[in-house]
Amino acid sequence: MTRPFCFQSTSNRQRAFTLVEMLTVVGIIALLVALMTPALVDVIRATRLNSAGDGLQNRLSLAQQSAVSRSTEVEMRFYKYTDADSSNPSAELFYAYQVVETPNGTDAKALSEVYYLDSGIIISDKEEWSPLLATTIKQQADSNNNYLFEPSSGVGGSNVEYAALRFYPDGSCKLLNTDNAAAITTLTGAAFAYTIPPLPVSFLTVIEDRHSLANTLPDNYYCMQIDAYTGKVRVYRP
Repeated sequence: MTRPFCFQSTSNRQRAFTLVEMLTVVGIIALLVALMTPALVDVIRATRLNSAGDGLQNRLSLAQQSAVSRSTEVEMRFYKYTDADSSNPSAELFYAYQVVETPNGTDAKALSEVYYLDSGIIISDKEEWSPLLATTIKQQADSNNNYLFEPSSGVGGSNVEYAALRFYPDGSCKLLNTDNAAAITTLTGAAFAYTIPPLPVSFLTVIEDRHSLANTLPDNYYCMQIDAYTGKVRVYRP
């Protein structure tokens, strides 16, 4: 029996993409990716900075709550040192912080682990951006010749400086304003070593470390203003 001849429709023969069409689609996708990448990078950076700022704000609240609940003086210490892995390895910058109990006349005791800021994030050391951190003091060894904080970067504890906010049982806080280590070990000395910072200069700013040498505030930052009388934190973001 003769097999009938079947005609193949033109539409069936032309379903596949041609090479030119495929190259055109790939080119369009590559162009869209190239256009979207800078915006995506900015979003990721902003998210990391926001996360670092939120974490610091939460730990400031922890320091205040610890002072109230323990009925003792508690500090938030901001550690300043060099980090060979940063974008500015020779500069001493604020990379970490810690909640510390500070009874007068005895060794300070850690109430929390050390919190390291994410890679590429620092607390600015510029006085105009972080006046709360303008005064730093050299970290001292305790009675056992140990340092409370030893950086993970390998820098010795003796090469670390810190700024400090000291919270009190009534919820208020004062700022360390001396670089004299001996002054803070006695009750009388501590009374003068810590002062209430005026509200207009009671703030600090979290930035990316690539802006550590900049002369103008970057477009992306996380600024916290602290009311010394209540310990409340107010956040400013661009």
